[in-house]
Amino acid sequence: MRLSRSRPRPDSISPTAHYTGYVWARNGLGDGALATARGKWYYRALQPAMALSRMAGGPVLEDFLLARHRVIDHLLSAAIDAGQVDGVLELASGMSPRGHGFARRHGSAIDYVETDLPDMAARKRRALDRIGSLGPHHRVESLDVLRGHGGNDLLALAGQLTSAKGLAVISEGLLNYLPTDAVRTLWSRVLAVLGRFDTGLYLSDLHVAEDNRGPVDALGAMLLGRFVGTGLHFHFTIPEEAEKALSATGFDPVRLHLPSAFAERVPDANRPAADRVRVISAGAPRR
Repeated sequence: MRLSRSRPRPDSISPTAHYTGYVWARNGLGDGALATARGKWYYRALQPAMALSRMAGGPVLEDFLLARHRVIDHLLSAAIDAGQVDGVLELASGMSPRGHGFARRHGSAIDYVETDLPDMAARKRRALDRIGSLGPHHRVESLDVLRGHGGNDLLALAGQLTSAKGLAVISEGLLNYLPTDAVRTLWSRVLAVLGRFDTGLYLSDLHVAEDNRGPVDALGAMLLGRFVGTGLHFHFTIPEEAEKALSATGFDPVRLHLPSAFAERVPDANRPAADRVRVISAGAPRR
């Protein structure tokens, strides 16, 4: 994921894009071409802090990164297998292996569009080109979901998925780096996009304060916020507040899942720090 900044880094790509890409690759998720040398360096540099946090019962990045990713994959697969979704639009996809994996698995049965800001999109496109993933049913597009033209860019991009009857929009690893008003704006724009299709599904992750209490969690959140350079936001104290906010936007039904609820079906969902994150599954009313 790469976020807009008033003073962008020279490479214009946030450390989390490198870090998460390496975490997924080292755990067998996706092609190794999606990992970067910088991601490996970040991973090794953070390992001592992660080991101390685990010993103290605090948050461990690798645990909840894998848990949220696997659960989102599980929910997306279920929707595709049920015939509810045949188009996927992933926002701020960074170096996620999801698009490559689903495009390879489903072929022409789905259209998969990944998006990110220009520098990250270009890097992702080059990596996928090297492994031969891109084609008429899988592509990477440049998109700023928060700026652009008042959401029209997102609507225009979704409009290109003309063959899709059911659309899933995914925003993994994005919400907690945004202020609350930006999250609400994003949700409104996602709902407007999903409303153009016969069925719509929104999948994302979200950290709520109730799941991240205590001094070790507070310290971890502060350090992570400094690491990404944007701060870390807990928009809601309890999951019910987030569910009400999504419902007020117009989503229905709305669920915030604990990864551990999928422990018997999804690998990595029962890691010790997996439940530091929730996974949003929200539907859009039928047209």
